[in-house]
Amino acid sequence: MANATMTDYTQGKLFPMILKFSIPAAVSLLISAIYNIVDRMFVGNFVGTSALAGLSICFPLSFMMMAFALMCSAGGASLFSLFAGRQEQRSMNRAFGNALILVVVCELALTAFLMLLADPLLRLFGVTQTAYPYALPYYRIVVLGCLFQGLTQVCCDFVRVSGKPVLGMCVTGVGAVTNIALDAVFVMILDWGVRGAAWATVIGQILSAAFGLYLVLSGKTLVEIQRDTFHFDRRLSGKIVSCGFAFWIAQMANGLISLVYNSQLGKYGGDNAISVYAVVSSIMTFVTMPSSGISQGIQPIVGNNYGAGQYKRVMATLYKASVLSVGITAVIWVLVMAFPGPILMAFGATEEMLAIGIPGLRTNFCVTPILGFVMLVTTFFQSLAKPAPSIVITLLRQIVFLIPLLYLFPAVMGINGVFMAQPVSDVLALVLCVLLVIQEQRTLYAKLPAGAR
Repeated sequence: MANATMTDYTQGKLFPMILKFSIPAAVSLLISAIYNIVDRMFVGNFVGTSALAGLSICFPLSFMMMAFALMCSAGGASLFSLFAGRQEQRSMNRAFGNALILVVVCELALTAFLMLLADPLLRLFGVTQTAYPYALPYYRIVVLGCLFQGLTQVCCDFVRVSGKPVLGMCVTGVGAVTNIALDAVFVMILDWGVRGAAWATVIGQILSAAFGLYLVLSGKTLVEIQRDTFHFDRRLSGKIVSCGFAFWIAQMANGLISLVYNSQLGKYGGDNAISVYAVVSSIMTFVTMPSSGISQGIQPIVGNNYGAGQYKRVMATLYKASVLSVGITAVIWVLVMAFPGPILMAFGATEEMLAIGIPGLRTNFCVTPILGFVMLVTTFFQSLAKPAPSIVITLLRQIVFLIPLLYLFPAVMGINGVFMAQPVSDVLALVLCVLLVIQEQRTLYAKLPAGAR
């Protein structure tokens, strides 16, 4: 039996509740982002530019691994929250059990696929001759962490939607602290280079997964482990995949975009430009993590209130969370725009990297605060178990808008055109999000009694 008590999301002041769940979720995701950022900082400073380019080449790999993890965890957690709003304990249990089964199967299959196709995939990712000796060993070791990253994400999400956001943060925190400590030992002291950075990441993921499984299986969440908890339900699993599919598309699109970025930057600026993208993508992850965390934090609030028919509270949650999300993103944006040089130097930037990176960072991040709303809207629809709008936003922003611009702008503007593509795509996505939210509010309010609208 679960020892956790059910939180009533339909009562009480919204903003304190949003803060309670969003801050730990945002910190948890920021901690997750540290995995890649810390690796790059150590490698850039202690191994060199070509090694940093090798890690950047492998960046699509991390998106592929995370795609399946988020699809299973976010989809399962969304249904878990909806079932909790209806007080359907058996369905809650099976949402967890099927999410866990799906993530194990998906991540093991992905591990086999990635191991078998290491060399052709690296060449597809755009690896250069000088970066290849660093990219291959890093790739082969990091792939071993697929399963553990997936388990960590599922456990973290289910701990969080069980009303224990701080414990959910600790699931990823255990791995991040381990990763940082081992990076210092393996890269700085033992001089293991990219192999040391890769092993530090994998060991951290193993410890996070072990701690997360302990919390769920020992009754520290709302999941009750019963005989049929892990019975595979094809229909329920289909719903989990459907609800989380927008996250899968987003992560796979990010991987594809990384491939295109590496190809274009390699074409216009070589290893130095690719290394700059390693910094840009790391900082972009850091900037958007608070928004992603707030999105995940409001997931149980939105899901439970939607399941309970509290539609005005659903929309109020979105609007209050949007103010918080845009505000935090704007603060980080100011720091990035004001101090691009010191940020690049933290990654061991050379003079050549600074020449490309300073204008590149400022261009890439020029409209970043609007992502505080765009990312929130994407997850909002997924929390309502309405994946179609989330999928449309993600596909248009990350594929239909962005990729053509990545080829068009550099042809006209040179290397800085590569960095201009993202902000233009984000502005177009913002317009789409506003229209979809207005439409959804009208749909929900139409379900309310006339006097309650």
